[in-house]
Amino acid sequence: MIQPAPVKWQGRFFTRVFTRLGLLIALGMLVVGGFTWQIMQHWLREYVVEQLRNQAHLALLSVEKNWTTYQPGQLQEQCRQVREQTGLRMTIIAPDGRVLADSNADPSEMENHAGRPEVVSALHGEVGLHERVSASVRQPFFYVAMPLLQAGELVAVVRVATPAEDIQRRERAIRQLIGTGLAVALPLALLLAWLLSRALAAPIQRVSTWAQQLATGDLVTRLEIRGDDEIKQMADSLDRMRSNLAARIREAQQQRQDLEITVSNLEEGVIAVNRDGIVLLANAAARRLLGLRYSPAGGPLAEQLTHRGLRRFWEDALGAGASESRRELTIETDGGTRTLDVSILHVTQIETPIAWLVCLRDITAIARSVAMKTDFVANASHELRTPVASIRAAVETLRETGLDEPTRRRFLSIIDRNVDRLQNLTEDLMHLNKVESVAVELVESTFDPAEVFATLRTMFEDALRQKQAELTYVSDVDLVHTDQRWLELVLKNLLDNAVKFIGPGGRIHLRCAAAGEKVAFEVQDNGCGIPPEDMDRVFERFYQVDKSRAMNVGGTGLGLAIVKHAVSAMRGEVSISSTVGVGTVVRFMIPALAPATRPSTAGA
Repeated sequence: MIQPAPVKWQGRFFTRVFTRLGLLIALGMLVVGGFTWQIMQHWLREYVVEQLRNQAHLALLSVEKNWTTYQPGQLQEQCRQVREQTGLRMTIIAPDGRVLADSNADPSEMENHAGRPEVVSALHGEVGLHERVSASVRQPFFYVAMPLLQAGELVAVVRVATPAEDIQRRERAIRQLIGTGLAVALPLALLLAWLLSRALAAPIQRVSTWAQQLATGDLVTRLEIRGDDEIKQMADSLDRMRSNLAARIREAQQQRQDLEITVSNLEEGVIAVNRDGIVLLANAAARRLLGLRYSPAGGPLAEQLTHRGLRRFWEDALGAGASESRRELTIETDGGTRTLDVSILHVTQIETPIAWLVCLRDITAIARSVAMKTDFVANASHELRTPVASIRAAVETLRETGLDEPTRRRFLSIIDRNVDRLQNLTEDLMHLNKVESVAVELVESTFDPAEVFATLRTMFEDALRQKQAELTYVSDVDLVHTDQRWLELVLKNLLDNAVKFIGPGGRIHLRCAAAGEKVAFEVQDNGCGIPPEDMDRVFERFYQVDKSRAMNVGGTGLGLAIVKHAVSAMRGEVSISSTVGVGTVVRFMIPALAPATRPSTAGA
């Protein structure tokens, strides 16, 4: 179980809990102390009164016992003895209020006590109680007065008093005791409140700190809370939320990563734009197709489209507000001229910040292929039209009557020559169709390249004889492993071109040599050569360097195109070099070296 980092428990929640709990405990203790003081004060006074009553009753009994036998001065002595024995002030008062005796003062100097509250109550046969400052001795006293009866008749009032200072001293002692108790108990209570507050706040603050970590993205840390209360339930709920959120984020990250990989590896360019026209995403294909050296993300799309037509198309799409706009554009980049199929899609979902998707598809090859097919059809139609027209004209002439034999033979020769031309063109078209086919199947075998040379020599023997030309063959490779028919087709077209464009007494040299694990073939002639401006186009269909001369030699313009595609199908490469007036060399290499080879040389 991974625990979150330690937290400081002295937080605001702890402060609130401790402050309120401390104040509540302190207030409760003060209230309890106040009630205790009231109760103790009441009890003390009740106790003092009760004791004073008892003392007064004892003094009354003592006086009542000897009342009839007292001589003048004995009552005064009795009062002094009571004071010495009990510390109480004792006063005997006559029914008319005269003071007969007093333990603390001279009775003759004391004023009449008939109006004293406690004396008034005693004169009425009741026990009188009162607290006041004594007018005789000028000290506060607590008085208890009882009537003294003889034969049912009130003969005197016996009054006992204790100084109020005694009660006040005891009250102060009680207050000090209560205060001391509060002074000791209150810090202990606050310490208890502190511990309770910490115990209450600690798990909540741990959960709070953990929740803050979750909010910052830390979905790895877990928290263990003991118990089964609401805090434990909240922690468990947060942990379930953390697990679910982590799973959702992992899933979203995986989906985003998959999307980024998919988008980044698309051949089509994709640019995502928000409602303000700011680029949010542009994959590598988009940057490559637009010729951008940096990512346009974060900037306005309109300012980063350097091509005027593309920028105008973007502005038109924004103004139209259509769900989809599509246009085919040709742009110039560092990589050359590209033809792009551009689609601008308006995204209407409000859950995504993407408002527009610009999709770019490179259709340069498709456009070039369409153009090539158009040119091919036009060239093929032209090439077919010429011999067909010649044949038609010759046939119409032969239908006429009165033709002499030489004229008839001349027109039959024209027909024969153009029929051969049509046959050659048809065969070349069939060969070109085969070598350009996607599902090319090579029938490979191991054979001696000299066999192919012998076949070609026989094939071009009459043409070489007519031009009194020389064909030689040199090879240091004994065996090759490839498709013999296709190799023969390539060499046949190369030799056919060489024979056509050499002059009388010309020379053609065919070489076969090992080049690493490949075999290199060269066809060299000393013909008229090819101008430099035509070198880049000689492998195009129907392209002929010299149209007038090609007509004379009967070329179809498909030979080198067949060579190029056939060599490519054989997983090889072809190149050409030529000098006007010196000759031409065509070289191609194919992975055809057989395991066993031996040098050999042949010539003719």
